[in-house]
Amino acid sequence: MMRRTKNEDHFDIVEDHYFTTTELEKSSAIWPVRLGMDISKTSCHVGPKAVPYFYFIFVLEGQAEFIYKEKKYRVQKSDVFCFFPHLAHEFYTDQEHPLQKVWIAFEGPKSLALLERIGINPSKPFIANAVSEDILELISNLFSIANDHNRQGSDLARLITLHQIFEELSRNTSGALRNSVCSDYWLQQGKDYIEMHYCDRVTIEQIAEHVGVDRAHFSRKFHSTFLISPAKYLQTLKINEAKRLLEQTTYNLSIIAQSIGYTDMSTFSKAFKKTAGIPPREYRFRHQSRQEIRTANA
Repeated sequence: MMRRTKNEDHFDIVEDHYFTTTELEKSSAIWPVRLGMDISKTSCHVGPKAVPYFYFIFVLEGQAEFIYKEKKYRVQKSDVFCFFPHLAHEFYTDQEHPLQKVWIAFEGPKSLALLERIGINPSKPFIANAVSEDILELISNLFSIANDHNRQGSDLARLITLHQIFEELSRNTSGALRNSVCSDYWLQQGKDYIEMHYCDRVTIEQIAEHVGVDRAHFSRKFHSTFLISPAKYLQTLKINEAKRLLEQTTYNLSIIAQSIGYTDMSTFSKAFKKTAGIPPREYRFRHQSRQEIRTANA
């Protein structure tokens, strides 16, 4: 991790930390790459410029006018703004109320999904009055981790704190705001639920009920969005897990069937053959034969 404290043309930078991303962080939904705090000089103009990561801006004091995707946003104390990667922005600070802000840069495969949970997307990058005392405390914790020489390498502590910030923002986000950003938020919830519970004896009716829509509507929307029916997606996840167990364990077929939510061998075998094209016993035999050939040729 690198830290710098210096003056720039438009800002007095109080702190600026660059994190070295670890393999653990790269396996997570999101991870922090930079953390900083600055105070603007009065009446300055920044940009247009783009940033390479997602940037959270937490306004601590002052006011500014942000210009983003040809729209203007008046930001002030306790507001949150997000810059998206490679999209240009600019802003003007207020002459009488210098802008003091914290920024957290982050990236990861679930960045967009997590931002939607708190009511933010590229077309709506701003939340008014979202910085609570709890969020300020979490931000302070993140700075403490960055400044503690004994914890600077603590990727787990950074991950936990960043996710806690998202959790706190999400907890304070109304359902109406979330839905205005992602009208099909419930659909992603349903997909996430399938991916979490596919090994259980869950039904499409239960999944639709979980997200608050009827089964027919859920199935139609799921198929039109993901180009696969929820029932087939559920079965595909089950069979993929069965393949993994057949390849990597010596469990008998009955145990594998029960492990992925099938109540009897016959139903499991039929479902497996329908998806994989061959019965599970033959699948295991072929995989073992290929492994033996590779070992012999090694």
